[in-house]
Amino acid sequence: MIATTITTLAPTRWRVLGIAFGLLLAPMLLWALASPLGSVPDEPSHAIRAAAVVRGQVSTGAWAENHSLAQADVPAYVAHMHERTCFAFNPQITAACVAPVPGDPNAIVTTGTSAGINSPLYYAIVGLPTLFLDGDTALYGMRVVNALLCAAALAVMFMQLTMLSRSRWAVTAAAVALTPMVFFLAGSINPNALEMATAGALFATLVGAFRAVSSNRVLWERAVLAGFAVILLSNTRSIALLWVVIVLGAALALGRVDVLRSLIRKPAAWVLMAIAGGAGLAAVNWYTHPPTTGDGTIVGAGTSAGSAFVTMLARTFDFAEGYIGIFGWVDTPSPAFSVMVWSSVLVGLIVAALAWGSGRSRWVAGGLGIGMVLIPAVTQAILVTSVGFIWQGRYMLAILLCFLVACGIAVDDATDRPIVGRARTVVVIALALVALGQAASFVWTLRRYVVGSKGTLAQMFASPSWQPPLGWLPLTLLLLIVTAGAAFVVYRYVIGRTDRSVERADPPNSSTGVH
Repeated sequence: MIATTITTLAPTRWRVLGIAFGLLLAPMLLWALASPLGSVPDEPSHAIRAAAVVRGQVSTGAWAENHSLAQADVPAYVAHMHERTCFAFNPQITAACVAPVPGDPNAIVTTGTSAGINSPLYYAIVGLPTLFLDGDTALYGMRVVNALLCAAALAVMFMQLTMLSRSRWAVTAAAVALTPMVFFLAGSINPNALEMATAGALFATLVGAFRAVSSNRVLWERAVLAGFAVILLSNTRSIALLWVVIVLGAALALGRVDVLRSLIRKPAAWVLMAIAGGAGLAAVNWYTHPPTTGDGTIVGAGTSAGSAFVTMLARTFDFAEGYIGIFGWVDTPSPAFSVMVWSSVLVGLIVAALAWGSGRSRWVAGGLGIGMVLIPAVTQAILVTSVGFIWQGRYMLAILLCFLVACGIAVDDATDRPIVGRARTVVVIALALVALGQAASFVWTLRRYVVGSKGTLAQMFASPSWQPPLGWLPLTLLLLIVTAGAAFVVYRYVIGRTDRSVERADPPNSSTGVH
């Protein structure tokens, strides 16, 4: 018999959304202040693209001074972002090397951007602050807009996960998936973090809709939220279209057949399919007819596809550090402590899902895990002959998030026992270590820009070469408070969670094996 419709969640789901949004936005904003402007990979090009698109330059030709870049006419303080990267690739150089903008910082100048082929939607939103602000204030404003979008999408993910009948491990997995790299990118001008956040929001929303019957109101809410997620996700990067397909496939595999059949007759489902189809077609049209900006190549161009595939398979675990954090212009790896913490927690979660997960959900998690290995290899094999080796670990953050959430769902499907005794102690220790790992990566990255990678903590106190807005110490203390608060909230949810049998996604004797 179909489960009772979800009507009792209305008083609480929006509170979950609000709490999650605040707890997610705070560390993103702290990272936005801690990272020097221009210190995120390709941030100057993304900032220039955003300032150009919001001024109507959706599609332009190649820049005369460098044909591999798209031309953009933007305020000088935005174009100057290229010069702000004087510390890039040399971690011993602090952010004090940045020189002021020469001449009138608000004068419109011509420059180039490597983001010219990207879909304009993301940039049209992020570039808005440059229309009414200027200088560093506008640049930080663009970072704030990116953080707001990412925090909102991830908050939707947590809201939808808590609406599942069993979600203590899914919520824990989602929290663990938010590595320091996620917050670093969310506090920057770069679509990579929004790509991950919207993939998570879409996955959780679809899973919620496909696993239990929703009231008409909740179904329409989910249709709207999923629609926005699809639109934003498909317009981040070209590969995000693949993420949409994978997310949809995984959510369908986790769904119940009777629920899916009932959705076919719902207007909300047809509206969502129309939105998704329209967004997908628009994105495909853009990416198949991009502006021509030259033929710049990267190291490795011309390598055979087979050789690239084998090389990428062999380097699978080399990219794992990029999931946790390689900051700056890929010149500041996470401290060993953070790598150790996340490696242990992630491996433990994956092993638990594959070893003890239930039925179909375990196979879905396993399939996403295989995708984590094969997608980079196949993609790089396709691209290597023309552009060389370009892959970085952070490109898979969207699928990593969905993979870990699926692992959490698999464990939730296998057990509804309360977490007590030693299991509770394990959860406390894991969450505490994750919070400390966040802080360690934050301070480690700050040190690189404040005193250089060979500087000491004592030098950071006594003779800093550079200081972020508010100062590095207040930002660090605030991050410690925020991460500790977030860990406590997750702990209270996981320990105090009472599963609601009326919302169970899988009835007894179903194919998933839940009893």
